Parts: sequence; structure tokens; C-alpha cells
Amino acid sequence: MLTRVKEEKKQSAQSAAKVVAEKRAEIQAINLRLQRLFDSFLDAVIEREDYTAEKTRLMSQKKSLEGQIDGLTTGRADWLEPFTEWVLTAKNAGKIVESGSLPEKRVLAFKVFGSNLVLDGKKARGSCVKPWSLLVETSPSGGMVRGTGFEPVTPTVSR
Repeated sequence: MLTRVKEEKKQSAQSAAKVVAEKRAEIQAINLRLQRLFDSFLDAVIEREDYTAEKTRLMSQKKSLEGQIDGLTTGRADWLEPFTEWVLTAKNAGKIVESGSLPEKRVLAFKVFGSNLVLDGKKARGSCVKPWSLLVETSPSGGMVRGTGFEPVTPTVSR
């Protein structure tokens, strides 16, 4: 799973870089149009009102593209960091439950169940919060041990 996260991060960075390059090319084209517009104004080919209206429109487009570039470069894979942390915690949950210290178990229980634990028969019980609830919903046993036990089912040959 972690390798898939790394691949996704790499693909996200590559696609963001491609989009950023396209946006920068659009900005260069707008800069050229602004320069031609300014030259036309200086040569008295267009009126001041037309010049200011067109300049305002082009500058607005340029600012919008620069904002999109900033958004792509700063937050391109922000969602992957919490997901990576969640995968690592889920991977280590079994070890923590079996041999972890009490504070580690408490932190894991808080992550899995939130603050809605209920004491029932001297045992803490609760409903899993998302994304932990998705593990219970998608597991074949629904989060419970099968009725037949822990052993894998052995195939039988019938004749």
C-alpha cells in the first residue's frame, strides 16, 4: 500500500509539473499580448479606454493563472500525508494491541474509536470512526472472527 502511495505522490507531482508548465506558457503568451497592446497604445493605434479595458482583462487572466500555479505547487499532494500516516497506523495496530504499552493502546483506541468509548462489562466498546470504520465494513468477517475459528479452511476432496 505504501508503494502505491509513493507512486501516487510521484504521479501527482509529475502531473502538477505538467499543468504548471502549461500555465506558465499561457502567462508568457499574455505577457506578449500585453507588450503588443502597450506598443499599440504608444503608437496611438488604440484609444486609452480600449487599452485600459483590455489591459485589465489580460492582467486579471494573468493573476488568475498565477494563483492556480501557486495552488498547484504548494498543495499538490497534501492528502497523501495523512493517508500515509493512517496506513502505517493500521499496519502497526495489531502489534500495538498485542504487545504495546497502555499509552500506545490508548492513543490507538482514540484514533480508531474517537472519544465515544463506552464501558460495558469492564471492557471499552465503541463504534469505529472514519476511515477506520471502512476497514470493518470491507473485511470479509465484518471485523469479527469467523465462527469456525482462526484456522484457514482446508479444501476437501469429494469423490
